[in-house]
Amino acid sequence: MRRPLLIATALAAGLSGCRGTSVATQNLDAVLSSTDNFRYRGATTNQWKDLMDLGFNSLRSVVSAEERPRAEQSIANPTEFAFENLVDLSSSTEGPTIWRHNEQVRVLARFAVYAPSQLCRELAIRQLRPHAERLELDGTFSGLEQAASAAELIEAVDGLTDALRGASRRRLDDTARADFAAAITLVEELEVDVQGGARLLGALGPFLKGGLLPTDLRQRVAALSLEVQGRLVAEAYWRGVRDPSAFVRASALSISMALHGDPCRIEALLTVTPTEVVMPWITERYRSFSLPVQPLEDSTVLIAVAEAFESEGLPLAARRNTVEGLQLRSAIVVGFLQVAASELNYPRRARHAAMDALGSLTSGEVESLRPEVWQRWWLEVRTELEDQIQAAADG
Repeated sequence: MRRPLLIATALAAGLSGCRGTSVATQNLDAVLSSTDNFRYRGATTNQWKDLMDLGFNSLRSVVSAEERPRAEQSIANPTEFAFENLVDLSSSTEGPTIWRHNEQVRVLARFAVYAPSQLCRELAIRQLRPHAERLELDGTFSGLEQAASAAELIEAVDGLTDALRGASRRRLDDTARADFAAAITLVEELEVDVQGGARLLGALGPFLKGGLLPTDLRQRVAALSLEVQGRLVAEAYWRGVRDPSAFVRASALSISMALHGDPCRIEALLTVTPTEVVMPWITERYRSFSLPVQPLEDSTVLIAVAEAFESEGLPLAARRNTVEGLQLRSAIVVGFLQVAASELNYPRRARHAAMDALGSLTSGEVESLRPEVWQRWWLEVRTELEDQIQAAADG
């Protein structure tokens, strides 16, 4: 066998494992259309094709406006194909960190919001968690009133791309730097949603991967990427808790509670349990995450909230022996008691999850999956708790 063929065979064998960032993102871009439907044919790739078709043309992809056309392949099962590539994308360590994060967020956020497969949306929501932690999101996203139009986005992104290509070709003079500053300022002022932000991150990707830009310009592009990533991840979770699928909503709520702690857990509980007995100040204080009320029949979402309380126990604010602390403690316990005792409104798994949460909230004082046991316990401690509230108010 000739030496070039031996080398090619060895490379192919080494590249036959999981897909890297470049391959996974190309495949995921190919399978999800601009109209948010899965394609059954697309310009998919693999490690070997990516190396041969694009590896020797990476410079051209940055400095040229032309894209090399790639042959389309059949995609027999788009959901399975997308799922496999999403797994590989999140586990990839290929390339510079800022470029890899840029590519992961732009694809994962788009799939979390727009993928037609509930399975892929749920997976993408889960895979966005480390990015939410990395970006230190505060959970205050409340939706966009008016995102940039397609025309505004195209004009701004094309202008920035032209300025970056110019910066990649030659040493920058004052005019070129002024063009870059004007172009990136225009982009920074855009209000972008997941669709627009994904397109913007896609334009930034090639300039973050290589070392063609001067350091100061590359840092400015990286800062813009981080800002847009934060917007996309925040919107993905905001939409996730409103997803049509209860499984997606449950995953989005679970991650939001883990990320944002006690205030988010309390607000989440208010969205899945009856609130008639909750004092107005509680519902007023715990609404900063804009969580929507969940359908009571969605036991998957309720179980996710119950498991968060079972894992973390009583919130700190409810452990205080103040009037508000005791009232909050009472509201949390009563909320889970209503679920545990309501056979008509909740299925058995949801009621059992509520009782498991109660066991954790009472530090194991009572452990039972029988609602009558919890009702007897509450009758015993209710008067004591009311006395404690009155004593705290008098003191």
